[in-house]
Amino acid sequence: MVAVLLLSAISLKADPISPDEGSLTFIVFIPMALAILLEAVCIWLILRRWRIPRFFILWLLAMHLATYPLFLGFLWLLYGTRPALAVALDEAVIVLVEGSLIYLMCRYISSRESSLPVPSLSKSLFASLVGNICSAVSYPMLLRLFGLILSAVIASDLD
Repeated sequence: MVAVLLLSAISLKADPISPDEGSLTFIVFIPMALAILLEAVCIWLILRRWRIPRFFILWLLAMHLATYPLFLGFLWLLYGTRPALAVALDEAVIVLVEGSLIYLMCRYISSRESSLPVPSLSKSLFASLVGNICSAVSYPMLLRLFGLILSAVIASDLD
């Protein structure tokens, strides 16, 4: 949680939808999806030596169908506070929720025949923290890259 607070400036740039915009545009959807996929891969890499469910990355992506709207809703509730503090608190809550869900997935959805141990709650929270940091750091870069590609395609169409 301390790392999330220290990286609050990066976390602030990780939210593709400001409360003022209110709509998801095409230019943020692909980088956001790629950042979430990168987060899922990071979590999988950290927990691959533990008992995890089959199709773990798909489970993690499906988990974001619930946690991302939760992220946006909590951010909306904290709208009046300082943006860096609001996003840092929001990210901390999401790390706790996602880490707990990862722990429950590994404990109850994974195959019981596996001889691998179930990751502890602390390892699941750590994997969630690292995954969210990777996602937060990669999103602004992916957004910039996608914007450059999109502007190059538009420029080539005008010629």
